[in-house]
Amino acid sequence: MPEPRTDSVRPIRAAFAPLANRYARVCFALLAVVAMTGCGHSQACQFDDYPRDDVWMAVVQASRAPRYPDWIVVENKLKVDDAARRVTVYRDLRRDLVEPGLSPQREELQWRFSAVVSAQSPTTVTFSSPDWAVPAHFWKEADHFFGQVRMRLGELGPVRPVPGDPMGGAPAEGSRDPNTPGHMSEKPAEGQLAAP
Repeated sequence: MPEPRTDSVRPIRAAFAPLANRYARVCFALLAVVAMTGCGHSQACQFDDYPRDDVWMAVVQASRAPRYPDWIVVENKLKVDDAARRVTVYRDLRRDLVEPGLSPQREELQWRFSAVVSAQSPTTVTFSSPDWAVPAHFWKEADHFFGQVRMRLGELGPVRPVPGDPMGGAPAEGSRDPNTPGHMSEKPAEGQLAAP
């Protein structure tokens, strides 16, 4: 039986010899995680059906008054540069997750990003962040921001809370029932539907 060759295994062992140490393995794992998360991200969205000034106003409104369905905005600082059409935002978000049978868990997010409206046509908004983040988290925040801009462009005016919005402070229209409790509505005529 031929004897196995050990000279072909030595270069492989030599290449991974530094990883034999536990400390070196931990450092290698951390470097791999850092390489996968990435540093600084950018995403762009075109608004070719709107004038540049309207898009700029919507970007500023979306930056000043953010709306999140599942987060509370704790802090929202921004710097607006009208000449460069650039908004820089620092935003601190918080929420409490409550699952049945588990204790509440507080989650906090800090975002630092900028949005720049391009000067050329079609009008493009570039959303970028210099911070380290998981790319999927950045894309989700960018999609949320672009959705906020589109919502404001659809409103075509200053941001007013929707009636009944608990965060807006505006009372719901027609929130009071004109009839007293226990009121019985009249019976409809034959072949007609009853009024609600």
